[in-house]
Amino acid sequence: MKIFSNKQTNKQTLIKASLFALALLSDVVGAAVITPVSYGFDQPTSSGAYTYHDTNPIPTKLTDGALGYAGWAADNGAAWDGWLYTNVNIDFKFGSKVEIDTINVGSTQNSLGDVVLPSLNIFASDDGSSWNLINSLIVPPNSTNDVNPYSTAPHGFLTLNDLGINSSFVRVQAIANGPWTFIDEVRFSNTISPVPLPAAAWLFTTGLLGMAGFVRRKSRAKVL
Repeated sequence: MKIFSNKQTNKQTLIKASLFALALLSDVVGAAVITPVSYGFDQPTSSGAYTYHDTNPIPTKLTDGALGYAGWAADNGAAWDGWLYTNVNIDFKFGSKVEIDTINVGSTQNSLGDVVLPSLNIFASDDGSSWNLINSLIVPPNSTNDVNPYSTAPHGFLTLNDLGINSSFVRVQAIANGPWTFIDEVRFSNTISPVPLPAAAWLFTTGLLGMAGFVRRKSRAKVL
């Protein structure tokens, strides 16, 4: 049987406590996912080989967490909102001001003559009527982005970072680069710590000191 001294046991306890506190700290400073209250389109969705409409009367496809396939036809287009030969504004309502630094827009492409990745403009608004352009992502049409329309791999995302949004409404404007534009799952997040970093560090240090004190008291009690 292996016997540990009090010092060895105390050291192991402190190491475990440190790892646990570090795990908590990483959660504190990690990215926060932000879910909109609702969203709507300024252009109706279209029908082609399949129907690419969203749920009526309240759209849900873009925020329901159900990730579609990279191949838009793999599930008969069920995951996708689709528009033919048009740009579309998708307006997301958050209910109050939120901080957003990253937006991921799910999309796909199978050929330059059919479904093509869009370019994106991101706007923000405090009232849902007056919009400020925040950032743009230009996606030049390129056949290297083609995916087999029956692929069952997860679809990719177009990503815009470092947005610095602090608003109640966000508009994702999809600019058509081909006949069809398909979008699925629009995700919002930020990496702003819910607890300021100095406070998080203070909590981490205080936790370790408290654990060290507990270990010392426990050691004394055994000696007595």
